[in-house]
Amino acid sequence: MLQDFVRLLSRYLVLALCVVLVNFFLPRMLPGDPLDFSSGDGLDAAVPLTASARAQLEAYYHLDESTQNQLRSYLSGLLRGDLGLSISRSAPVSDLIVDRLPWTLSLLLVSLVFSAAIGAGIGLAAGWRPGTRRDRWLTSSSGMLSAIPEFLLAIGLLLGGAVGLGWFPLFGGETVFAESRDGLTGILRGGLDIAWHLTLPAATLAIGGVSAFALVTRDATAGLQHQPWLVAARAKGLNERQVAIRHALPNLAFPLTTFFGLRLGGVLGGALVVERVFSVPGLGLLGFQAIGARDYPILQALFLLSSLAVLLVAFLVELVYMRLDPTRRSRQ
Repeated sequence: MLQDFVRLLSRYLVLALCVVLVNFFLPRMLPGDPLDFSSGDGLDAAVPLTASARAQLEAYYHLDESTQNQLRSYLSGLLRGDLGLSISRSAPVSDLIVDRLPWTLSLLLVSLVFSAAIGAGIGLAAGWRPGTRRDRWLTSSSGMLSAIPEFLLAIGLLLGGAVGLGWFPLFGGETVFAESRDGLTGILRGGLDIAWHLTLPAATLAIGGVSAFALVTRDATAGLQHQPWLVAARAKGLNERQVAIRHALPNLAFPLTTFFGLRLGGVLGGALVVERVFSVPGLGLLGFQAIGARDYPILQALFLLSSLAVLLVAFLVELVYMRLDPTRRSRQ
């Protein structure tokens, strides 16, 4: 068991090192100079910089050095936990991420939990009787729903729920200039206000996840129908509901756990679009703005954290598999 753990950890450490290297070189492949947007050459420039000020900024961000020296400075900063200073915002990147992380985490957790629960229920209902009319209808509906791009789904919900019906706010994560939120009543009022603002963004991410979880669960459920232990459960006189909940559902934990980890990467990518459409002040909106400003430190930090988060979830899934499935340990 210890050897398997060390081997698994070594593999993911190598992957993490590859992520760090890609994280360094990828933003530098973008066209343009990150200081153009601060020196007056960019479209969004606010305050023109003098030549001396520009030279000082280039020296501070090591932009006047060779790529090798920039990589050395970048790696030494990571070892110290320093994510750098934002070029466009003149603020520590770690502070910017900490301020916006709760918004993105709220969207991710709510959308993943709801999509997994609802999608698993739909997939179980569809795959329990494969080939029936219910199966064909649920499977085709889930397939068509998963084909809708998230930005179109976000715009549709925004136009329908916010503009058309007026049930939800148009943008933002909370009401601007809201009443005082002191005391228990104020905290509850603030929580409801945030939930009201995040309903449409979370629904956008959850809808795509529901269809994906439904398709995965449907295929896994259909493959269980002729298993001997399921036939034996029916022979004991259990009704279909008891067979599904007591025997089939626990055996769906492996595929659902795997897909839950894989889905995290898709939700992180979708957050970039969804937060931009709804102007949610999360990491996705921060990343979108950093792309336009060629802000290397922010782009590097967001790419690094999101990639390491996906690797961490995949690593934990592998550990769960090794713990629960002895045959997997023997194969490795």
